[in-house]
Amino acid sequence: MVAKKRKLRLRAIANRVGQEQYDLVALQEVWMWEDFDYIKERARDVLPYTKYFHSGTLGSGLAILSRFPILSSSYLKFTLAGKPLKVFQGDFYVGKGCGSVCIDHPEVGLIDVYTTHAGYGNHDDYQAQRITECWQIANSVRVSAAQGRHVILAGDFNSIPTSHCYQILKNHAFMTDSWLEMHKDTMADSLGRLERDQLTASECIQLFGITCDSPLNTWTKHLLKQQPYAKDIGDRLDYIFYRRTPEITCQQSRVAFEEYMPNTQMSYSDHFAVHSIFLIAAKTNSVFDDGYAPLSKEIARPDFTHILPDSLYPIVRILERDLLKATSTANGLLFLFGLSVLIVFCLYSCQIAVPFYFAESQLTVLASSIVCGLFIIVFSVVAIVSLIVGFVFGRNEQRSLRQYLIDMNVCLDNLHEAARRESLAAAASPSSLHSSTTSYSTSDGLVIKQINVDKNK
Repeated sequence: MVAKKRKLRLRAIANRVGQEQYDLVALQEVWMWEDFDYIKERARDVLPYTKYFHSGTLGSGLAILSRFPILSSSYLKFTLAGKPLKVFQGDFYVGKGCGSVCIDHPEVGLIDVYTTHAGYGNHDDYQAQRITECWQIANSVRVSAAQGRHVILAGDFNSIPTSHCYQILKNHAFMTDSWLEMHKDTMADSLGRLERDQLTASECIQLFGITCDSPLNTWTKHLLKQQPYAKDIGDRLDYIFYRRTPEITCQQSRVAFEEYMPNTQMSYSDHFAVHSIFLIAAKTNSVFDDGYAPLSKEIARPDFTHILPDSLYPIVRILERDLLKATSTANGLLFLFGLSVLIVFCLYSCQIAVPFYFAESQLTVLASSIVCGLFIIVFSVVAIVSLIVGFVFGRNEQRSLRQYLIDMNVCLDNLHEAARRESLAAAASPSSLHSSTTSYSTSDGLVIKQINVDKNK
């Protein structure tokens, strides 16, 4: 849970944040309160308003620092996050979720700022959990948008841009990826140069938005098999999403904190940061184009979504597969509970029987008592853990997955019904298009930094 060189790295990050002119900073994996206290103290001149989100047994590790007043805060705890038996991964015990604050910006009013750290696991063990986490985030973001607020969502999503999680945030929460928005026009050229081996790993960081598993990161390169100039150059897992409106548009976005800490040969963290600059505009009368998020009154309708059935079908299959796996695991643990109880009963019987049959051998009786006693303790612990994890957590996991499947199927039903109505309407009369117009005037910008302080899983 606690990283190597923690104090050195956290203090370097705090000093850097305190020297820059950021308006908002979203942090993940700040596990120790003393570290957050140090960051808050170093940044108080530029970011006087702060919020640390408490959750779980060990804490969420999430925090937000703001130049603007924080009017309210809340924490959305994920219903599915981690496994209780995966103790060293820690996800189950930190109470993973999504922290949010509502800030009061002098130009555009209320902005809901979210920070999160989605679950992590090798292979696809946590894919279903990440999907449910992003579904929760998307629904929370939709509530903010329906209230007419601007939205900024930053964090480590442990999901690449082609993932189901990314599609949920983009098409169901109507979030815009600020980095991709700024770099999509150059992506084809960058990919061509990569195929021709014309890019260094350092150039790839900026051209592809690499935030994790870069061969240049000192905390992850020892885990990689590729060399710095190989094709596998890392992943983009960290994002700053936002609700694009005429009042807030992205002007710049880049990867930050990719260099070493001053006077060291160590990276700040095993994840690089994302740094985006937004243009803040006063609300007047600007043309509302397709690049903007839908209007609040549209998002207020629960059945309004841009996610496609073809995107939901594989998500449903993943959740169904995970439900079967969760059921099998829970049943296996309950079987282990029953077996452990039976073994404990047999061991007790053995303790009673041995003195009766071997009364003349005190050594045998003593050895039997010690061995049986130790095994009784071991299998009693196994029985208790198996019952709690298999029944309490297992049933909770299964019911949560079933509920998410219900939610997804309701969304699918609505999409099918909407498609049916459109077909009937198209058959009855030609369709008409309507557009609304607004305009804006420029004002000061908004600078936002998302930093994953440390990550060792």
